[in-house]
Amino acid sequence: MKKLALVLSGGGFNGAFQIGALHYLKEHWPILGVDKESMDFDCVAGVSVGSLNGSLIASHQFEELCAIWEKVRKYGVEEIYTSDFIDTRSDSENVEFKVDPAFLFDTFLPEFRPDLSIWQILPLLFSKRKQRDFLQKTLRQASDEFSVNFNQFKALADNGPLEKKLKSLLKRELVKSSTFRCGFVSLNDGKYYSVKAEEFASDEDFQQGVLASSAIPIIWAPVPEVQTTHGPLKQLVDGGIKNVSPLGDVLEDIHNDPDHDYTLLIINCNTHDPIPENYENRNIAQIALRALTDISLSEIFNNDIREYLRINDILQQVGNSRELFNYDYKKQQRTQQPLRAFKTIIIQPDAGILGDSLVSTKSLFDKRHAHGIDKAKKALSLIKNRGANYNTILT
Repeated sequence: MKKLALVLSGGGFNGAFQIGALHYLKEHWPILGVDKESMDFDCVAGVSVGSLNGSLIASHQFEELCAIWEKVRKYGVEEIYTSDFIDTRSDSENVEFKVDPAFLFDTFLPEFRPDLSIWQILPLLFSKRKQRDFLQKTLRQASDEFSVNFNQFKALADNGPLEKKLKSLLKRELVKSSTFRCGFVSLNDGKYYSVKAEEFASDEDFQQGVLASSAIPIIWAPVPEVQTTHGPLKQLVDGGIKNVSPLGDVLEDIHNDPDHDYTLLIINCNTHDPIPENYENRNIAQIALRALTDISLSEIFNNDIREYLRINDILQQVGNSRELFNYDYKKQQRTQQPLRAFKTIIIQPDAGILGDSLVSTKSLFDKRHAHGIDKAKKALSLIKNRGANYNTILT
């Protein structure tokens, strides 16, 4: 029996690229040559936006997922997050800051209200020493209060709208014919966790796990705690900061199912290399995103996929002439689990096409969605040309 595994990378609103690719695959499903109904995967794994997309696909709610993205197309990023610092209604294709002095004052200095009588003000008008002393005292009070309140400041934005959507849609019982894995990182221990839908203690924990997987640090606050069958996990953020492509999660499940022939479908929102740009006059959000997503996450993905393809190619060359086994680096020993080669389809964007991952406008969405369709079309055309025995396809 031929089975199909789906791996979805992170990438913020560039996840529209994945939706475009999946739309095309849905309409041309028979070309994949698997024994499954359209949009029915045996294994699904995702991090960040890939976790959002993957959870609803594994729940057989592709139409509901597309409805979410259609609202994002029409109404913008406020369908997913709100912010008092990021201009969520800007038409710009780059992250734009908005600063409301009254909001900053109420947030960081809510108790700071210097109350001076006329008799206290008069001496300040005639004495530079009193002015200096008053200013130093006032700044010291403001600094103390700011420090206390700034310690409670967790993020630039609030992903409450996304959380509300997840609560209305995600239920563990809907993940029936697929194995779904959600990836996130605990800030407490620095470890990456890949948790199956059925391993969450409740539907609410499942929803919070997917929310955590998309919680980009600094942009969104960590999810405080998620209960699993393996115990509680705390202070959880975007799994993409450590594992932008959850390929290893899927390979683990596939290796535990040696009797079936698998095809791996990897849809990546990131390009091979960052586009050179001048960041001399960029704001803090743009700098953070550049460092975290464009550079760090892309490099993690590139290394992950590059290593997989290298090993997969070696295994294809070796064929059945000899059996190779996996190696457990933690236990420093060879396992009894033989390595296997897989048919692989990788769909990913061209450089410089998708734009800023925290921004979504109608034109950006349409560009991303159309590019996903185009890349999926090219991938399937290669499959048709090579026939049923296609191996690795890079687009």
